[in-house]
Amino acid sequence: MDKKRRNFLRLFSLGVLGFLTYGAFKNLTSLSSPPPKKVIVLFEEIEKAKDILFKENFIVIKTGSNFKVFSRKCPHLGCLLNYSPEEDLIVCPCHQSKFNLSGKFISGPAKKDLTTYNYRLTSQGLEVEVF
Repeated sequence: MDKKRRNFLRLFSLGVLGFLTYGAFKNLTSLSSPPPKKVIVLFEEIEKAKDILFKENFIVIKTGSNFKVFSRKCPHLGCLLNYSPEEDLIVCPCHQSKFNLSGKFISGPAKKDLTTYNYRLTSQGLEVEVF
């Protein structure tokens, strides 16, 4: 009788451990980042903004026939970046990190270049992958 009870407890413990492991794994996989969201930016929008367009999550810069798309979040603490026409730079209003129009870090506490987003040209404009 004692042996049956030990076997039952051993199997029950393994079942509980398996259930907890499954729950932990499921939670970890749900914490992974979601797939990028695709946003269309019309060519007319970029032209109207005089070749520097600030959207909610990203910045589009047109130079000639080329485009660059950067995250609008400052790499320092995530503040939303703005454009300073006097300096012709992208500037963080919170801590004054500065970046040129190629996304390169110039000064301030950020110490890193802007994050570049992938995009694809379509017949309407740019399809930007925002994450």
